[in-house]
Amino acid sequence: MPEGMKSEFLAAFRAEFGFGEMTATANDDAAAMLKAAAWAWHASRAAVVVELPNTECFGEYSQEAASNMRDSCAEAIEEQGLNYKVLP
Repeated sequence: MPEGMKSEFLAAFRAEFGFGEMTATANDDAAAMLKAAAWAWHASRAAVVVELPNTECFGEYSQEAASNMRDSCAEAIEEQGLNYKVLP
């Protein structure tokens, strides 16, 4: 999962609610909010599932090219911390 994106999300969360890392270490409520924000980040990424088509509809001529394209897309999706599934 891209840690840079997660860091940006948590920084925006801290800025929006007006506390930083030092506040979170001294304040149990702030620490709980940061923990909840981190959980929400992971849950939001896990909830996204990109559906990729199977390659049968492309015919035999382009089957290999379609498989390579779909596999490249799947890899790029996973690199963003998202899930995918291949449609039947």
